Amino acid sequence: MELRKEYPRPDELSSSHCEGYFARALLRYTYSLRRNVNEPEERAAVLVPTGLWRIAVGALALVAVAGVAMAVWLGTRPVVTGAPIATELTWTLGPGASGYEANERFILRGDTAQVDSLAYATSNILLGDSAVQVRAAQTSGPDDAGYGMVVRYRAPDEYVTLFIGADGYMAVGQMSGGVWRWRVPWQQWPHIRRGPAENLLRAECRADLCRFFVNGEFAFEVDSLATEGRIGPAVWQPTSTNEVSAAFRDWRLWSQ
Repeated sequence: MELRKEYPRPDELSSSHCEGYFARALLRYTYSLRRNVNEPEERAAVLVPTGLWRIAVGALALVAVAGVAMAVWLGTRPVVTGAPIATELTWTLGPGASGYEANERFILRGDTAQVDSLAYATSNILLGDSAVQVRAAQTSGPDDAGYGMVVRYRAPDEYVTLFIGADGYMAVGQMSGGVWRWRVPWQQWPHIRRGPAENLLRAECRADLCRFFVNGEFAFEVDSLATEGRIGPAVWQPTSTNEVSAAFRDWRLWSQ
């Protein structure tokens, strides 16, 4: 004999039928909830596919790399942490140098009688931990000449100088104990504006170390320097055939 479960037609449903039907439905729903609670691993497998974990790990790796890159970038940017130093600068010319004020610029000239040498002027204030920047441009001389700034000047035999050239080269030289040496030999630098264009030069000095920037880009740092000194403009005279001169304006100083 075939056994079949007979379901009443809708018009034959009584209240007892409806109560039994909803009771069974409630039991099935309660059982499904209990089963999901007791099997969290199965739910996790369904809700978080394996591919999603790979995407999440990749995103975290990208964030970490971006953070490191940002830290490196910030470490090579000029940093101003102190108050501006408000003072009117006056200049004392060094050996072989001549200069004059014109149109709010100081024009410094080298001496053609002194080949492969520098001419400079120094300020009237002594600076310790500080930052200094100036806008400068070469106004005469060959492209392989140089112009820049003197920092940590203590005496004619103790200072350091940043030079750039109209040909896109730059260097850092130091006079120590009366002996001149190139701390950074002349080399090309892509951030220099060539020819007669104006460049923004900057030095940040703390203790015995100075960091140099050209047009906002970190270039070099040198250590084993005097811990205080004067600042000033400078030019490098490579030959005796053409006088080298440069114009300097908008000097700014900060304590560090």
